[in-house]
Amino acid sequence: MLSRRNVYAIWCTAAAFIAVALLGAGMAVLEQRAHALDSARSGAEQVAGAAEAALNRALIGVDALVIELPSLLAPAQAADGTLDAALARRILASAAGPNLLMRDLALIDADGHVLAAVRSAAPGAAAPLDPAFRRSALAHVPPSLLVSEPALDERSSERVLYLARAVTLGGGQSLLAVAELPLPLLGAVMAPAVEAGRYEVTLERDDGLLLDSVPQIEASIGHRLATALDPRTLSGRATTATRRLGAGAALVAARPLLYARLRVVVAAPADFALAPYRHEARTTLAATAALVMLTLAAAAAIQWQMTRLARARSDSHRDKATLDRALGAMADGFLLCDAEDRIVAWNERYLEMFPWLRPAVAAGVPFERLVEIAAQALYPVDPLGRQRGAYAEQRLRQHRSGYATREQELSGGIVIHSIERRTPDGGIVGVFRDITRSERELAAAKEAAEAANAAKSQFLATMSHEMRTPLNGVLGMNALLRRTPLNEAQREYAATIESCGQALLVLIDDILDLSKIEAGRMELESLAFDPLRLVQDSVAALRARSLEKGLTLELQAPAAAPSLLAGDVNRLRQVIFNLLGNAIKFTEQGCVTVALAFGAGADGRTEFRLEVVDTGIGIAPEVLPRLFERFSQADGSTARRFGGSGLGLAISRKLVELMGGTISVASELGVGSRFGLRVPLDVVDAAQRPPDAAAPWAPTADAATPLRILVAEDNEVNQLVIAAMLDHLGHEHVVVGDGVRALERARDEDWDCILMDAQMPQMDGEMAARAIRDLPGARGRVAIIALTANVMAQNLRAYDAAGMDDCVAKPVSHATLAAALARCCPRAAPAARGGADAVPARRAGGEHRSSR
Repeated sequence: MLSRRNVYAIWCTAAAFIAVALLGAGMAVLEQRAHALDSARSGAEQVAGAAEAALNRALIGVDALVIELPSLLAPAQAADGTLDAALARRILASAAGPNLLMRDLALIDADGHVLAAVRSAAPGAAAPLDPAFRRSALAHVPPSLLVSEPALDERSSERVLYLARAVTLGGGQSLLAVAELPLPLLGAVMAPAVEAGRYEVTLERDDGLLLDSVPQIEASIGHRLATALDPRTLSGRATTATRRLGAGAALVAARPLLYARLRVVVAAPADFALAPYRHEARTTLAATAALVMLTLAAAAAIQWQMTRLARARSDSHRDKATLDRALGAMADGFLLCDAEDRIVAWNERYLEMFPWLRPAVAAGVPFERLVEIAAQALYPVDPLGRQRGAYAEQRLRQHRSGYATREQELSGGIVIHSIERRTPDGGIVGVFRDITRSERELAAAKEAAEAANAAKSQFLATMSHEMRTPLNGVLGMNALLRRTPLNEAQREYAATIESCGQALLVLIDDILDLSKIEAGRMELESLAFDPLRLVQDSVAALRARSLEKGLTLELQAPAAAPSLLAGDVNRLRQVIFNLLGNAIKFTEQGCVTVALAFGAGADGRTEFRLEVVDTGIGIAPEVLPRLFERFSQADGSTARRFGGSGLGLAISRKLVELMGGTISVASELGVGSRFGLRVPLDVVDAAQRPPDAAAPWAPTADAATPLRILVAEDNEVNQLVIAAMLDHLGHEHVVVGDGVRALERARDEDWDCILMDAQMPQMDGEMAARAIRDLPGARGRVAIIALTANVMAQNLRAYDAAGMDDCVAKPVSHATLAAALARCCPRAAPAARGGADAVPARRAGGEHRSSR
């Protein structure tokens, strides 16, 4: 334990430090108080000087005007000395107008009657002046400007002061010129010099009568103040005295005005003067208290620390035992060697990993001895000792490097990962971990991730089916509705439904495409295609939209272009449509230019280069970095004005990157944008040219025989849609509601084609297709077309594996259905009955059953 002498020394030092801190704090507080008083005294003196100057300027302005009145009124005075009251009033009004302090200006005779005034009274009326004040002003020698006691103006109910001076007009007539000054205006003259709340300013007479004050105290105006002003204070120096407008001490500074008996007095109340001092004093005392507490805490901490160190010396053995227990609880092996490479500490886990070392491990044993034993255990059969020697040499070199990381495979498939580092004192610490368990956990995590990915794919397939199935009903029934006799308004409504449904279908496709890309399920095809024809078809498909907006759509193509390239033509067309569609959408006037070019890529392949340039609204520079992010548009107003989900460019960039290409943008707000596309593609021999898919399907001369078609569809709305389309195409059909009934009808009857939904109760489309393919003879070779909303890559492979011949994605249109039937059944006939607007006939003898 700590000795008494050491404890005494600690606390004596702390007490001395605290005494010095308290003394310093006291001196600081006194200095702060003196500084606050000096600051208040200086402020009061400055305010007094400023108020004096302001009041003198105001009074001199009035006095100068009054002195000039005899000369100003000369035109209004007749030769006999009489005064033209009307002309005199106009002269007075003109003279008093520029002076903002004066409310009124009047001439009064010796009897107190008004001769002329700006606004106070009519000529001949009695002036509102105290007679004694009037006589005093007229009798004052030499004439001087006198100030009356505060009076009440009955017209405005305001307190006013009257400033009077005796004047002599032509002919020796002695009159009294009187100016009326409202006290609020006079207070406004003094107010700018006053800092709010810190000073009180009073305008007094030498007998203590209060004429005006800031702040104005209505009850005290016109009364003599309780405390007489010491004449010694008129020097302008601030002295300690009683407040003029209240009780308590203050620093008071007074200055006389240029006019007799007037002085301005400034008082700085002690409460306000010492407010900064009190705040600083509290801060100083708080800091001193904190310092004292910190000193006491430091002394206590020093005593505690020294006591702890003393106790630690006596508990070293127990601490070592605790360390041993901690090492024993480690899941990893541990070995510590000193600077001479001798064993200092280890744990049981280390011996469990290397059981052959257990007999030799002890404190002080050289690490080299452990290496020799390990070599013998790892290489039990080595007559020449070469393997053991090579192992020992390599192991010692790694160990003594002080920075070794290695993996060692032991018997039984166990893999040990070891890390060895040099300690500051030159020793070596090693940590050994069995990573076999970690690999098992990693494998389990991988399986879980794969299961989650599979679940996500299943979810996407389900969502595709669940969203496309009702949409197929909406678009299909709307298409049938448009083929019926409609008036103009109904036809417009149906067109709106078609437009909205197609927009929703595009959004569904975009979301599913983005989900497939993020899940790593997007697979690209490699088909031969004509690049020039691809761009020409894309431009032609969107030309009508550009014409509707009055835009010019131009295509610039090179004279020589590769006849065939290999790539995913459908995905490339999707990107081109997106870029070109955006350019048209965001351009109000001008033109959209598509420039096609080809060049040599870095890998020796041909680079497909496309630029789309528009004269549209442009893109702000701060928006460009996030333009290709999901659900991103230039701003909220753009989204409201032009619409869109913000997925098109994000999907386009992902698709182009999957193709190994790049997509770029350059834009100027209000000028237009330039999107660039570069994709490396392989050149294909012209002999591999694909059939012209863009050419419309047309039946052959003998393709007039209607087909007998079996439809397997469980959704009632879709049953109606498909049946109506087949009616319009002129084919005989039967509709069943599940795969079991489809298999039964396929086994018992002959059909030209079977339209098979993928998801149905009891037996789905794939199972039904496999069962039909197992039927003997021609009935097992009937054409089967998948009619489904599940059109992801893995679904298409499954349909092909099940033996289906083709696939038509929902929502289904007349054109896609007719084209699929033409591909699978050459006898398929085009729409042959009723014309484009005919009502579909009811199917004869068909089943119409649903399990939902």
